Amino acid sequence: MQSDMRAVLAPRRVLLYGLATLWILDGLLQMQPGMFTMDMVSTIMQPAATGEPHWLSAMINWSIQLTTPHIVAFNWFVIVLQLAIGALLLMPRRRVVKVGLWLSVAWGLLVFVFGEGAGQLLTGTATFLSGAPGSVLLYVAASVLLLLEEQRSWWQGRTVDLATWTVALTLMLGGLLQVSPTFWTALGLAAPFGSGAMMPQPLFIRYSLNSVAALVAASPLVANAVIAVVTLSLGVLLVTNSRSRTVLWATVAWLALTWWFGQDVGMLFGGMATDPNTAPVLLLMLFAGWRSRTAALPSAESIARAAGVEASGSW
Repeated sequence: MQSDMRAVLAPRRVLLYGLATLWILDGLLQMQPGMFTMDMVSTIMQPAATGEPHWLSAMINWSIQLTTPHIVAFNWFVIVLQLAIGALLLMPRRRVVKVGLWLSVAWGLLVFVFGEGAGQLLTGTATFLSGAPGSVLLYVAASVLLLLEEQRSWWQGRTVDLATWTVALTLMLGGLLQVSPTFWTALGLAAPFGSGAMMPQPLFIRYSLNSVAALVAASPLVANAVIAVVTLSLGVLLVTNSRSRTVLWATVAWLALTWWFGQDVGMLFGGMATDPNTAPVLLLMLFAGWRSRTAALPSAESIARAAGVEASGSW
């Protein structure tokens, strides 16, 4: 029974502890000196309102006006809250973890709307290359999946499958976003790579980003077609052939390339990163799902016993 219970709970714990680590990392990134200055407003908050529908840009501008006079206090609030969410998710008691998950959902949605401009999905320029639909929305998705696991219903035992499907749907969305007219031009396609190269960071990263920007700008039609097809195809394959190691490693490689070249290694060297961006979260979900599929499949009775043990106490 003990080994069956570990087979049931281990993949979910990978997702839970990974989510906790990401929130703690976000809190630590929020401690960067630039976050306590108006640079946070000019480089993070204001760009989120650019190109948005009027109603959304008005909401974001309202939040900027509200927080700007108290930028230091607001930033400390963000730091404490995000570190607290991460700490709660690491607690051994189930009820405490649930509080952390609900806070993760609530705060994540606020950040998604006001901090990320709804992932720029309404602007026509959102691209998976830069991280659309946004890492914090995936935090919310992971939190919801873990909360659903609490329900004694169809959801029981399916968290990791749904995590893999979330990765698949995100990739399919990314492929569809890439067919926007913006990315069939040299300037539009090179922009996600070139903008990262302008950030303060090690020379070898800047050189690699500039090289890729020049490469895709030389043949934007071919390059964008390849990016769109590969991203969309991997999403479809994760749904139709999720047990294939080839599909798994191809997805890992594509996410790694996207994280380095498109998402600029999460902008972690620029001094203004608020999170590691989308690719690491997708890799976490992918790993949790793969752990589930490679573990020995327990019986239905073992799943019920494992859930019963968990429900009675800790995660």
